[in-house]
Amino acid sequence: MKNQKEFLRAYEELSEECFKKWGYYYPPRTWNELITWDNNFFEKYLKDKENGVIKTKSYINLAAHINYFGFYDLFQNFEFEKLNNVLFQTSRQVLLDRGRLASGTDHCNVFFNVLLSFSCNDFKVIDHFFPKELPQSEGKFYTEVSVNLLKVLYYNQIQFKSEAIEKANKFLSKKNRVWDEYVVLYFKALIDQNAAEASIYLQELCKAYQKIQSKLTKCFAYEIHGLYRFAMIVNKELFKEIKQPTHNSYLYEFETWQKEQNYPIGKLFYKYPIEMDYINKVFEAELPKVELYKPYPNKKVVYKNVDKFIEDLTENTLKNL
Repeated sequence: MKNQKEFLRAYEELSEECFKKWGYYYPPRTWNELITWDNNFFEKYLKDKENGVIKTKSYINLAAHINYFGFYDLFQNFEFEKLNNVLFQTSRQVLLDRGRLASGTDHCNVFFNVLLSFSCNDFKVIDHFFPKELPQSEGKFYTEVSVNLLKVLYYNQIQFKSEAIEKANKFLSKKNRVWDEYVVLYFKALIDQNAAEASIYLQELCKAYQKIQSKLTKCFAYEIHGLYRFAMIVNKELFKEIKQPTHNSYLYEFETWQKEQNYPIGKLFYKYPIEMDYINKVFEAELPKVELYKPYPNKKVVYKNVDKFIEDLTENTLKNL
């Protein structure tokens, strides 16, 4: 596999650096180290925690320990199905974590993380993190511009098409990061049903991806798989015409496997032991819908309601207990 050894080497170097600086290995290198981290966290913060919002937040934090380790374990004994599942669990944890954290912006701040969900065919996150009923965003950042275009495509919101494209063009008229610009151009190409341009932008995004990621995360551009796969659910005929990128960070074989398996949605690759079953129930719970609110009545600015999100997630989790 391309970049497999590079990822393993970068991961181990990161863990060694942590040991030299702090006296412990992190991220964990073995299942025993991971389990020790989880058990210590559980004993210190969760063992006697009563059901409620604080407990849900704390368990989401616990679940982050496995994110990088999941890929480290995967690349030592690689299977495509396991990759799909690691992507699912990792992307869910990250989205739940970001959904509960204030950002100073609206719901579009999770756009990059949602692309990871797309790479394991978890497209239903769109309905929860970018609900149809929420208004178009201002378009100040590439995330907002991209979500506006995404919603036009996904929900077939023809009435917002002109507005979304106008905001995109205004954004593109300014100087931007290469990644930001090509993501917006890719969504515009999907709206224009231009497979040739979409193919070019995916290729350029692989190059741009290397400049915005760390030594560890730049090895595999799963978010670009997510962008490519998004085209499939909004226009299957166009999707067939889009050429996949050729780049070391892009796994062409993964897309071949996806097609052969009829694009299965990922599932949890690791279930926590019975004493930590609450986090399993969090992952199994129905996703809340992100809502917006105006904390400052005299201002037009809207923010995502993070308190409502975590309250709803907790309520949905308790239904599974």
